[in-house]
Amino acid sequence: MPVWQQMYSDITTSGSDILSIAVDLQGPDLPRPFHEKADAEFTTVVDAGTVVTRTFGVRAVPNGALIDENGILRYAQYGGFDIRKPATKRLVTNFLVNGQVNLTDDTPVKGAVDVASLDHFERGLALFGSGDLEGAAAIWREGMKVEPDHWNMRKQLWAIEHPDRFYNGDVDYDWQKVQVEEGR
Repeated sequence: MPVWQQMYSDITTSGSDILSIAVDLQGPDLPRPFHEKADAEFTTVVDAGTVVTRTFGVRAVPNGALIDENGILRYAQYGGFDIRKPATKRLVTNFLVNGQVNLTDDTPVKGAVDVASLDHFERGLALFGSGDLEGAAAIWREGMKVEPDHWNMRKQLWAIEHPDRFYNGDVDYDWQKVQVEEGR
């Protein structure tokens, strides 16, 4: 989030804006410290359901969407949208400065939603909402067998099984990488 705050500071004079959407079933209290730690001045909302997944077909984070002043989606990349990557930063900067999307460095990626895994995600969400964490985890494990790249489901499962890796300071990305390498 600090890199997005820096980008936000750079763009506020251009009349552009950033909206951050945290996809987190645990609600706003857990992602809030990350927003506060970054001294983020842009708005962050929390999707504690499946609105983002259903609407945009996303299964992984981070995602990026560039929307012009008329509300027209000009570019979207679902999964792997990292402003720290030079090509992504150039893409965003060019859009903010010139209003154009230059795809010489990157191409838009849109992941299709697998209906079966979305069903698992939503059933797990319902169990999670009712307080049945074990049931939610079991359903999400089944869903990950259907669609191993459904990172939102994987993240929610990890977050309820290992909250210390997500909500006690910095997110432990090295631990996540090991989990992926080991097929967890």
